[in-house]
Amino acid sequence: ESGNNGMNNSAHTLDKDIQSPSMPIANQANKHRVNQVNLQRAWDVSQRATREEWDEWMRRFAVQLLREAPAPALRACAELAYAYQPLARELFSAAFASCWTELNEQYRSSLVNAMKTAFFADASPEILQTLLNLAEYAERDGVQGGLPIEIHVLAELALKCRSYAKALHYKELEHELGGGCSCIEDLISINKKLDLPEAALGVLKAAQFQMERYDAESWKQLSNDIQNSKNRNEISSRIFHRHQGEGLTYSVMASSDDISAQGNSAWAGVDMQASWLAKLGSWSDALTMYERKLEENPDDIETVLGCMKCLDARGEWKRVLELWNSFSSNEAAMRDRRKATRFCAQAAYRLGRWDDLEMYSAQLIESRHDQYQSNTIIGAPRVDFDGTFFSAIVNIHRKQWEAAAVYIDGARRAMDSRFTALMAESHKRAYSSMVTAQTLAEMEEIITYRKLEERAKAGSHRHPANRDDEVEARRQLLSLWRKRLAGCRVDSEVHSDILAVRSLVLGPTDEVDATLTLSALSRQAQCYKLSERVLLEPLERLGVSLDSPIFGINAPSELKLGILSSSVPPSNNMGSLVSQIMTGEARKFFPPFGSLHEQYTNKLILDAGGLERIQVEHKLYYAHVKYLWTMNQSEEALNRLTHLADIVDMIAHCNSGYSNDLRVKCWLKLGEWKIALSPPGTPLSERTQHEILMAFKRSTAFTSHGYRSWHNWALINFRLAQQNDESRQNILSGSKFSFMNSRRSSNFSSTLRSHVATAVHAFIKAICLGTKHWSASVQQDLLNFLSCLFRYGESKEVASVINAEIGSVALEAWLGVLPQLLARIQINSPIVRSILHPLLTRLGKKHPQALMYPLSVLVKSPVKERKEAADNLMNSLKKHSSDLVEDALMVSSELIRVAILWLEQWHEGLEDASRLYFGEGNVSGMLDVLLPLHETLERGPLTKREQDFHRTFGKDLAEAHSYVKEYMRLVTRDGGVIPNHGGFMPSNQPDGLSNVRQKAEAEAALNQAWDLYYKVFRLINKQLPGLTTLELSHCSPALLQARNLELGVPGSYRVDGSYVKIERFYPTVQVITSKQRPRKIVLRGGDGKDYVFLLKGHEDLRQDERVMQLFGLVNALLARDRRTNNHDLNIQRYTITPLSHNAGVVGWVPHCDTFHSLIRDYRESKKIPLNMENREMLKLANDYDLLTTMQKIEVFSEALDRTTGKGNDLYEVLWTKSVNSEEWLDRRTKFTRSLAVMSIVGYILGLGDRHPSNLMLDQISGRVLHIDFGDCFEVAMNREKFPEKVPFRLTRMLIKAMEVSGVEGSYRSTCERTMAVLRDNRDSLVAMLEAFVYDPLISWRLLSQESNTENDQTFADGTVPSGAATSHHISSSLSAGRSYIAAQSLSNAPIREMGEDTIEEEGSTGRGSSFQFTNQNMTGLESGLNEDRRYSAIQNMVANMSVNSRIASLTGGASTVSNSISRSRLGRSVRQRQAMSLISGEATTATGEALNEKALKVIRRVEKKLTGTDFQADPEFMLDNGQLDILDVQDQVQRLIVQATSTENLCQLFIGWCAFW
Repeated sequence: ESGNNGMNNSAHTLDKDIQSPSMPIANQANKHRVNQVNLQRAWDVSQRATREEWDEWMRRFAVQLLREAPAPALRACAELAYAYQPLARELFSAAFASCWTELNEQYRSSLVNAMKTAFFADASPEILQTLLNLAEYAERDGVQGGLPIEIHVLAELALKCRSYAKALHYKELEHELGGGCSCIEDLISINKKLDLPEAALGVLKAAQFQMERYDAESWKQLSNDIQNSKNRNEISSRIFHRHQGEGLTYSVMASSDDISAQGNSAWAGVDMQASWLAKLGSWSDALTMYERKLEENPDDIETVLGCMKCLDARGEWKRVLELWNSFSSNEAAMRDRRKATRFCAQAAYRLGRWDDLEMYSAQLIESRHDQYQSNTIIGAPRVDFDGTFFSAIVNIHRKQWEAAAVYIDGARRAMDSRFTALMAESHKRAYSSMVTAQTLAEMEEIITYRKLEERAKAGSHRHPANRDDEVEARRQLLSLWRKRLAGCRVDSEVHSDILAVRSLVLGPTDEVDATLTLSALSRQAQCYKLSERVLLEPLERLGVSLDSPIFGINAPSELKLGILSSSVPPSNNMGSLVSQIMTGEARKFFPPFGSLHEQYTNKLILDAGGLERIQVEHKLYYAHVKYLWTMNQSEEALNRLTHLADIVDMIAHCNSGYSNDLRVKCWLKLGEWKIALSPPGTPLSERTQHEILMAFKRSTAFTSHGYRSWHNWALINFRLAQQNDESRQNILSGSKFSFMNSRRSSNFSSTLRSHVATAVHAFIKAICLGTKHWSASVQQDLLNFLSCLFRYGESKEVASVINAEIGSVALEAWLGVLPQLLARIQINSPIVRSILHPLLTRLGKKHPQALMYPLSVLVKSPVKERKEAADNLMNSLKKHSSDLVEDALMVSSELIRVAILWLEQWHEGLEDASRLYFGEGNVSGMLDVLLPLHETLERGPLTKREQDFHRTFGKDLAEAHSYVKEYMRLVTRDGGVIPNHGGFMPSNQPDGLSNVRQKAEAEAALNQAWDLYYKVFRLINKQLPGLTTLELSHCSPALLQARNLELGVPGSYRVDGSYVKIERFYPTVQVITSKQRPRKIVLRGGDGKDYVFLLKGHEDLRQDERVMQLFGLVNALLARDRRTNNHDLNIQRYTITPLSHNAGVVGWVPHCDTFHSLIRDYRESKKIPLNMENREMLKLANDYDLLTTMQKIEVFSEALDRTTGKGNDLYEVLWTKSVNSEEWLDRRTKFTRSLAVMSIVGYILGLGDRHPSNLMLDQISGRVLHIDFGDCFEVAMNREKFPEKVPFRLTRMLIKAMEVSGVEGSYRSTCERTMAVLRDNRDSLVAMLEAFVYDPLISWRLLSQESNTENDQTFADGTVPSGAATSHHISSSLSAGRSYIAAQSLSNAPIREMGEDTIEEEGSTGRGSSFQFTNQNMTGLESGLNEDRRYSAIQNMVANMSVNSRIASLTGGASTVSNSISRSRLGRSVRQRQAMSLISGEATTATGEALNEKALKVIRRVEKKLTGTDFQADPEFMLDNGQLDILDVQDQVQRLIVQATSTENLCQLFIGWCAFW
């Protein structure tokens, strides 16, 4: 049965809904009638009492349901189900739903009552689980509105069955239906049992928000008490953080309905319960509340028990025993006394008070016996686990082995039933019991070892061959325990329980690494007291004080220890000393150790009790120092670490047996902490530079294989090189933008050269030492190394270091930065080229597949220098991989041919040319667009599609070309220049009779050409909508005939050299109906699998490729960090392979739907209008765009409140499309976490345009997938019209789809974790993004942002550029190079999106159905259109063809926009020409400086985000002294969430963004 369930679960996906068997049958006349009387007899429960009787009831009921089911398929299974009971169970829910619809109200009520009786009867767990599954099935698929059973009843049943996912669902429903505070504790408990602590925390924080709203004064007092409590350990509580409740006045998270309900809310007068905090695991906060209650009522038993529980979790066991005295004087119930006794037994056990432990364990056993005697239960008395466990511990300590073995066996029997039940549920739920079973096994191993130890001592007089080897037995036991602990879950409670038992054998010097791990885990779990105790207790047992000289405290002054004491002669010039540190041997920078130091070292070792013991003490002390730093005691921690580093240096130098590992760690940590104390972005003082350099230099002295040492040594030198670059901006503009013909500066200072040379050497060393664990940092090293190469590579000193050491780096390492290497392939510097080109040649020889696709892009470059460099590299590859090169060039060119047909090339070209000529008067730009198209046409067609095009349009285009040539001849005949602004003739042309005639002839030639161009454009515009499929035999015979290529499938190449070859291409290509008409292509790989790609034309995918590279870095950081690596946090990536500057392939991600399509399908199934919210807004205000901001807030909020469903669409989609609650919960968790990760990463990247068609949902996992990364670096935020003021998408539908607490659960926690990881690794991210924005292939986009703003401003008032006219007022709204049309009123002419490449399913609204010009209109226009009307007609045709079905559906589906002008692909041609001039060396100095300034501005903005200073413009975050207050991670995330959910921000977005969703 379980196997069948698993198969069904795995087979079910979101796109396949389970069809209910109760659906109407086609032939209603022959429909089977349900015999309700027979069914009632089957479900009758009046004679059911025992489990056997209930089993028989279920069997009969299930079979009878099948016999009476109206569905013939179900009835056919009845006899088989009678013989095979598992089939009846499997079909129970479907048969029940089929019969339910035929029952009348009386029988339904009787059936529900029978089921409720079964819920509370002594039925088997299998029956209860079956009934619970039935209720869930009925709610999701089978019964309209679900079964009429109270939600709280189903919730209790789910808890009884330990089906916690179902219990969570029902408790959340109960909470939403007004359960309020009564559900809080249950929700917290269930989430904790499901191992979702973030969700449990969110429940509590949401409850806090509600209570704070209704009783702010008492809440403020409670918050202050907790913050000022002695239990806080100077660490701010995540629960009582000051940002809670701030900034949510106008927010989609707090609707007007919620705010208006304050008066009669169920939350009024509710107090925070300490038990909520305890269940959550917030022991410090709970303890504070319990102690406050204890002061009010010292005899409150429940409060005393609560204090004991909190103190036990915090490791304060002495205080637990103190509370026992007050507890024992009370008359407490037996159950409460047992709980207190158990806490005291645990405390005595951990403190080693064996007499007390014996007393408490005896009381536990006696109390269980008394409880048995008081109950009238027949059978053997139940064994108490706690009593037997602690009794076994006592007997092991007292060496009473036989008694200990008896108690261990009793403990096993006591845990048997619970352990078995939990294992049947899941391994995860049973894990704590498994750990307990493991500790019992280890107790037996301890007994065995102790007995062997006794025998060894007793037989010491025997021959060694006949004597037990105590040492070997101990070694084997410790080895076994280490392996076992390494396989355990990384959890502080698990490690603590295991190490507590092992302490019966182990001493303070044994297994110190396990002790350090436990301390770190406790610190991570915010159990700070326990973390400190774990470290201090072994030191106390060793008799060592924290202020002992063994740790360098109060060391004799004559030793002259310290970071400034070294063998290097002192210098008054700190800069000179810094240079000596960089160039000198590392061993020179230690104090001159002598005989005095050796004597003191020997004394310390002797006092400690040996070398091994002093090393253990130093490790424990070092961990304690890190604990102090975590507790914000930075000054004390830094002082203690400095002394420890000095003393460890001395001992390690004077005694070769001392390990250097701790020595290196101390200096590394010292350098890192000194950097951390310097405010971000501020230059380091010379003294600080010296101290940091000295620390990192010493860390490299005694480790040739320490990656972190060389990595940090390289980074600090790279940072100081940037700081010491006095003319950095000038140098950057001359060397980073090496594609410009700007003057370079090679006069680097000696200090700068030394820093760079040292950094280069250290980077190469670190790259060579890097492992997979450090992959993110290694990528940072590679990017920073390339920055040194391209920025300072002309320095001979730097170049010599690079040439000498670059060969030591494995070639595979460079594959991760291959895009950055190829982007500089045409670099002008001979020195840098002499380094770069040989590296690429070697890389191509070993990994030719890796270079094929990127090189095929570069060989098509319009830039001469880049094309020549790429050709040279490609020729070198041909020497050893000629077949591969030929395949790559063929596939690349043919895919481009398929991606952009001649029909589309001319459509796009004529559109751009019309804008340049009519809109801007730029004839030169027009010719730059048209002449290459004519040249291609004159070369002749190569495919059937091209032949058809040539046959249809060739004559007209050839004639138009002749007119264009005539125009060019007339204009340039007398030395004239074709104008690039102002019209078709140069403005400086003299006014003579001949010139007037020449001007008239030129004008006539161009007009005749455009008459023909317009005719062609109109015909093409009519043909394009019918382009739905392509046959390779017609558009690319070469691809169709290609077989068994040497070229690999895009994205399949791996670092180890493995890849999948292309076997063939499928003959039919599907054209997706959207603006850019991308193609869905399928190819067969050499492994026999089919690979699907989206072939995109008219789009530059190189920026998207870099974004995927950034996502790879982020995934590596999240996987490496301990805070995130066990939460399955990552960004889903997919293959992006550019083929040219305007085409590429994107990996097809299966099982994904856009949010827009999911919401559309859901609303269609529920008969809800898709544009419901927009309709309500228009009802309230027909002139919405003309309203003030406050009016928009009011209308927007009211419209959301009026809509049915209240934004639950995505929640319902996730619920109804999941097989069961377990799958639903897993999907929802992954949905929330993936959304949070991309929210933060998208904010750092400045990613915009996050409308519902750019977010997709994975049908299998539930993860959110983002597409279309064209708007980066806050382009959307900075545009003039409809700027996006939100940092990421966090609308009400997304919030409703999360947990019941909304953003307060997993979402906020994941955001904070992700932001913390990114901020801690900001150097790596900045290095990646620096390479991003300074990449010459994509950096021109930065300048296009400025041009976008200017263009937006030009069109904001509705005016039309020179050369175009319209009879109506036009309002154009622009989105990062995409165009939108807005007519005078949203009610009759909605905003339409013009350039978005949204993938829609087949059958979506066609683009060609909305032409506003009929054939008759066109004929009239042909006869006498002037220039302005012709331009307007072309643009209107493009606009109507480009209307996005998503926008049209939201605005009511209007199909025409009268007399409006669309500026499709606004300014793209101009910006591309600017880019070509930039990267070909034709840019002016002003352009280069503007580009450099913009790039620096982008990087500074990213750095501010990664340091918490991104809200510096807000006066709230300025300190009294005028300095900036750096936000911590929690406050920064809170500010972002408030911005993202602000109704003020959302209501001003353009309609296509769907802010109301």
